[in-house]
Amino acid sequence: MAGPLTACGGPGPVAITGAPAPAGADRASCEALTAALPDSLGDGLDRREVEPPAPTAAAFGSDPVVLTCGASGVAATYRPDSTLSEVDQVAWFTEDVGSQVRYSTPTRTPQVVLTLPADRQAFEVLVALAPVVRAHTRSTVA
Repeated sequence: MAGPLTACGGPGPVAITGAPAPAGADRASCEALTAALPDSLGDGLDRREVEPPAPTAAAFGSDPVVLTCGASGVAATYRPDSTLSEVDQVAWFTEDVGSQVRYSTPTRTPQVVLTLPADRQAFEVLVALAPVVRAHTRSTVA
């Protein structure tokens, strides 16, 4: 994946640095995906403004859950035989990254990356995202 993504929460917009900047069809798909995201991903996870504005990124909740679209490459620890968790026909690769858990879709293009606080239950969030991810990305698995 491209460089690290950082997000800072608190009141007001969520500061995001390192959001992907895909080109061409992937950019159009990512912009459509982020525009189609729901206003909430569950209890305490209302959508928030991101700063600077990024058409490929979204944030939800006070301890932000951050979604980006269009990452290049895959997670460094991902291997083709890695175990993926499938939720509503979207396969997610899971990595613990300190106080956060990162979910990515290495078998879909453009790739979606979701970062949650480690203490946040992910299942409801992944269920809420599945229809939008399926609609605006495509499987790379034959």
